[in-house]
Amino acid sequence: MERRESLCAAAVSLLAAGGPRALTHRAVDRAAGLPLGSTSNLFRTQEALVSAVVDFLVRADYRGLERLRSESPETVEDLAGALAGFVSAAGTSGRQYARARQALLVHASDAPSSAAALADGRRRLIAWGTDALRSIGATRPEEKSALIVGLVDGLISATVFLGIPVQGAALRSAISAIIADP
Repeated sequence: MERRESLCAAAVSLLAAGGPRALTHRAVDRAAGLPLGSTSNLFRTQEALVSAVVDFLVRADYRGLERLRSESPETVEDLAGALAGFVSAAGTSGRQYARARQALLVHASDAPSSAAALADGRRRLIAWGTDALRSIGATRPEEKSALIVGLVDGLISATVFLGIPVQGAALRSAISAIIADP
């Protein structure tokens, strides 16, 4: 793993465990097992570090979604099932990333530049969903993608923070209804 990726992975661990206050350049250096100053050499400011972590998390989401999409969902049911699987995985193997995202949301309430980075990440995920919905012939794909991203975010939060299990069949039905709505 290259240095940038190592630092971002360490930052995600810190955010997940300790929230936004745990994210300092020195703490990232220590967590990554790198010499002090390594993080500040790549990310001069807190804003630059947060932006890199947001990008790291979005790319991780893309990898997970692309794995699901590589199964070539051709129908509403296929895509709904793939997205339900994504939510389920995010509540188990992706818990640390979900916790880091929430910490960044808390941080963004006081840091407009972080809010902008998170909003851009969300736009990128909506764009991915829009493309996926277009590929199966859905109407109003951008609008539906935004709804589905919001639904998925909420369910991942409920699973990770409240321990509410994902009801796969109900989620597939809800996503299918959103997609199929003319």
